[in-house]
Amino acid sequence: MRNWRWISALAVLVFVLAACGTQTGATPSATGDTEESEPAATGEAPEETDGGTGEPVAGGTLVFAGARLAASLDPSQTSDGESFRILQQVYEPLVDLAPGSTNELVGVLAESWEGGPEDTEYVFNLRQDVTFQDGTPFNAEAVKINFDRWQNFAEEFQANAYYYGAVMNGFGEGNLIESVEATDEFTVTITLTQASPTFLFAITLPTFAIVSPAVLEATSADDPAASTFGTDVSAGGTGPFTLDSYTPEEEATLVRNEDYWGTPALLDRVIIRPIADPSARLQALQGDNPSVQGIDLVSPVDYETVEGEEGLVLVERLSFNSLYLGLNPTAAETEGNPLAELAVREAVEYAIDKEALIEPFYGGRGAVADIFLPPSSGWYEAVVAGVEPRGFDPDRARELLAEAGFDESNPAEVGFWFPTEVTRPYMPDPAGLHQAVTQMLEDVGFVVVPNSDIWDSPGYLEDGQNGKYDLHFLGWTGDYDDPSNWYGVHFGFDAEGAPAAQFGCDTEGLNEAIEAAESELDETARGDAWAEVANLIHGDVCFITLVHGDTALAFTENVQGYNANPTGSETFSTVWLTDGGE
Repeated sequence: MRNWRWISALAVLVFVLAACGTQTGATPSATGDTEESEPAATGEAPEETDGGTGEPVAGGTLVFAGARLAASLDPSQTSDGESFRILQQVYEPLVDLAPGSTNELVGVLAESWEGGPEDTEYVFNLRQDVTFQDGTPFNAEAVKINFDRWQNFAEEFQANAYYYGAVMNGFGEGNLIESVEATDEFTVTITLTQASPTFLFAITLPTFAIVSPAVLEATSADDPAASTFGTDVSAGGTGPFTLDSYTPEEEATLVRNEDYWGTPALLDRVIIRPIADPSARLQALQGDNPSVQGIDLVSPVDYETVEGEEGLVLVERLSFNSLYLGLNPTAAETEGNPLAELAVREAVEYAIDKEALIEPFYGGRGAVADIFLPPSSGWYEAVVAGVEPRGFDPDRARELLAEAGFDESNPAEVGFWFPTEVTRPYMPDPAGLHQAVTQMLEDVGFVVVPNSDIWDSPGYLEDGQNGKYDLHFLGWTGDYDDPSNWYGVHFGFDAEGAPAAQFGCDTEGLNEAIEAAESELDETARGDAWAEVANLIHGDVCFITLVHGDTALAFTENVQGYNANPTGSETFSTVWLTDGGE
C-alpha cells in the first residue's frame, strides 16, 4: 500500500476537482505527483481482474457467508460492514474509492465534479445514462431529495444515521450542509457552511448512496411510524445487482441488474448467508460438497488451515482496523459510575495486557494498538508521536484504584458489554476477548458485571453508539486514510457542542482541537493537529485501543476476480466462477 500524507491528496484534488473535463480521480504519491485514472466503465466488456486467472466466464451463483446480514435495508440507517456488504451491491454514491484503494477517488453517479479542499461549494456533473432499478430516472432532483432527507431526519432516525451525524456535524440547520440545489437536470451544487477537506471522501460511504425517490415515497421512508424502507425488498438502487429477496437471519439474494449503466456483473446471482461462528463458517466451506463458496472473517488461528487445504484459497486484506474498549463515565444505564474518575479509567488501561490478547485470539498475527490509527495508515507516525502509551502495569492499576478510594470493602464495580452472534475483522471472538479482559480487570480489584446483546440494530450496536454502556467492545475498519475518519468520526461534537454519546468524552479543549484538525490543509500542521487530538483523547482515557487485527476471506478455488480492499468495501460484480457455476 502506498503511504501518503494529506497534502499530497489535497494537491491532487485541487488539480482534479477544479478541472472541467471528465477526469474523475487520481492516485496521490508521496511527492504529490499523480497518475490519472480513467472514468468508470460504462457497459464495456469486462477485463480480467487481478483477483483471478484465465478468461472471465459469465453466469452462475456464488453462495457467500458473512457473520450477519444487514442491520437495515436503508443504507442511511447502517454503519457496519455486514450491512454494507449487501447494500453497496445495490446502491451507489456520487463518488467512491477506487478498488483496492484507501485514498483514490473515482466518479460513480457523478461523472465529474468541481471544488477543492479549501472551497465551500462542490458542483457535481451527473451521469445521464442511469436509471434506478424501479425505472425512475436518475437526475439532480433525486440527489437533492436524498441529501434533504438525511439533513432533515426525524429524531427517531437520527440515532441510527451514525455516519451522517458524525460526518456532517449533526442534522438540520447549523450543520455542515448549507444547501443542496439541482441547478439543472444533471447538475447538483452542494454548498457547505465551512470548508471540509474530507467531504468528498466522506460521501463515498454506502450511507450516502442515492435511492430512488419513488421508492422512498412508496415505503414512507421519512415517517418513523409508517416507514417500511428498512425492511422491504425494493428496487431502489442503481448498482450492478438488485435485491431479489431478503429473509432476516437466513439469507439475502442478489441478482444481476441487466440494465446496469456500467460494466455488468458476471455472476447471475449472489446468495449471502449469516453464520455467526467463525468455525462454522469455515466448516461450511470445507469438504467435497461445501455449502458455500466463500466466507469472510476467517479466524486468524485458521489461516494455516485454509492455506494447507487443497481446493481453498486465502485472500488477506491489509490490516486497516482497530479493536477498542469504550469507556463512558456518563453511560445512560449506570448511576454513580466509578469511570467518572480519571484514576479509575487509567487503572483500566494499566490492567490490560494487550500483547497477551494477540496469540490466542489473533493467531499471533495482530499488533498492539497504541493509537486508533493502524500502522498501515500514512498518518500513523505523525499521530503516534503525540501520544504517550500506558503499558501493562497491574501494580500501578491497583495503586490508582486505591488513590480513587476503592478497595476490597468498596470495590470499583463496572458493567462490561460485548456483542453476540457476530464476529468482526477486529474482534474475531467477542466472548473470548471479554472473558480475557474481564479476568485482567478482576485481577487488579475491579468487580465486573458481564453483559451482552445481539449485534443487530436495535441491539448492541445502536445502544453502544448511543451511550448506554460504560465498558464495551467495539472497533473500526477505516473508510479512507485520514485521521478524521478515525478520531473525528468517533469523538466529534455535534452542532450544539455536545460530545459523542458513545464515550461522553467532554475533555477540555477537545472540541476546539478537532475543529482545528478537521480544517487544517498543511500536511505537517494537519498531522500535528490530529496528534494533539489523539493526545487529549488517550490522555483522558476516553477509550483504550487494544489490537489491530489481520483480516482475510477464503474461497473455493473456482472463485476468481474478488478484489479485497483494506476498508472491506468490496464488490461482487467482478467475481466469476471458472466452471461458470456448473
